[in-house]
Amino acid sequence: MASKTLLYAVIAVIIIIVIGVGVYLAVPKGPAKIKLVIEYGEPWKDLVKPALTKYIEEMKSKGIEVQEKMIPYGQDFVKVITNDFAAGTAGDIIIVDSFMIPSYASAGYLYALDDFVSKWSDWSQYPEPMKKIVEWNGKVYGVMIDTDVRMIWYRKDIFEMAGLPKNWQPKTWDDIFKAAEVLKENADKIKSALGIDEFYPLYIPAGTKWGEGTTMQGFYMVLLGADKPPYNRLYDYDKGKWICKSTALWRAFKFYIDVYQKYKIGPIEYNFAPDVWATHRKVFSEGKVAMDIGGSWEWGEGWGPKGVAPLKACVGECGNDTTCYTNCEAQHIGYAKMPGYSGGAHGEPQFVTVSGGWAIVLNANLAKDKNKLEAAWKLVEMIASRDNIAKFCAKYGKIAPRIDAVQVPEYAKNAYLKNVTEYLKFTDFRDALPDYPKVSNIIQEITEKIIRGKITDPDQALNEYCNMLKETVGADNVVEYQVVKS
Repeated sequence: MASKTLLYAVIAVIIIIVIGVGVYLAVPKGPAKIKLVIEYGEPWKDLVKPALTKYIEEMKSKGIEVQEKMIPYGQDFVKVITNDFAAGTAGDIIIVDSFMIPSYASAGYLYALDDFVSKWSDWSQYPEPMKKIVEWNGKVYGVMIDTDVRMIWYRKDIFEMAGLPKNWQPKTWDDIFKAAEVLKENADKIKSALGIDEFYPLYIPAGTKWGEGTTMQGFYMVLLGADKPPYNRLYDYDKGKWICKSTALWRAFKFYIDVYQKYKIGPIEYNFAPDVWATHRKVFSEGKVAMDIGGSWEWGEGWGPKGVAPLKACVGECGNDTTCYTNCEAQHIGYAKMPGYSGGAHGEPQFVTVSGGWAIVLNANLAKDKNKLEAAWKLVEMIASRDNIAKFCAKYGKIAPRIDAVQVPEYAKNAYLKNVTEYLKFTDFRDALPDYPKVSNIIQEITEKIIRGKITDPDQALNEYCNMLKETVGADNVVEYQVVKS
């Protein structure tokens, strides 16, 4: 009898367990947890965090969690991210240097975003150059979050001393050299008025000390305007080869020779300073240089109120009053678009500039989980939204990659940012290819030979460049075009 009772008890327990499991399985469960990791450098925390706060609030009910992997100041962001990709530990959403996208995409690290951007209405607010920067082999791999452009910075006050217009916009290269000639003729007057012991009309980065600055800040600003596309680049994308000889290359090397050797209007020694970046900012701020070919960030980072080399006149006049200083800066410093060789008269661009910047990308591993992939893209949309990007860029004096950023009050009230956003309509970008760093180094070496006086003829410069290029990338990987020497 006892055994039967025990048996019935066991059966009852089993029934209860079965019923319990059934009830458990029948009860609706909450959404499965999706865990995302966003990896970015600390300079972009004020871009990421506002969007992330909003995203987490909206996605809380969907079981989505986000972990931040912020790379602190002082670390090489590109190196850390590259190592993380290689080790398989990179985030799901990553903010990268746009210049690295071809390398990351060709290595299989990135997810192509074409299906997403084709349905994203905001994509139309990105100018074509901003879309091209994040493309590789015909596919979109990122969304730009900030950018920059380059121009000719010039000293309005010094131009006025020399009888040149304060609102100056050269239409051709000749206009630049004519202005430089007038400035050189008035050098003694300018030095006396500013209390300086040396003066140079024009500074364009040259040599190996500048590194990539020589190629992007200087040489490409000349090369892009030296002939019509596709001959005004270092690489021919149609032929898949590096350009060894061309009219554009010849004219670009001649530009450097004219500045540093023929007319002697550029400061050779500044290109060998221990810190060339700090030096070019300092000498421009002091008035020792009247025209400086440089980046858009210099308005704030270079000679702004909290920049590396603030204008002494404005500091003395305004003290800590930022609004006063900004107005004062605008009276002393102007910026002009870099013109093409003949201002577009012969088919080359009327104006040129070059852009870089950072982009947000998705890890290719997300392709394994559609739900996680879509959740990650939703975060990209929020981070790259108009208001989020515009407010971030306005706060740090960066150029927003979206043309509708000017509709956001915080961005629109900055007259400088609003004006230079126009440059995005005609900007271009470097040839982000595996061999590019080596080719860039050749440019740096040739321009250094020019400023040292070891090369004084554009034919010699072009021949040496072509020979070095063949040795570096292989003779089968270069193409030569007819050179018009004018």
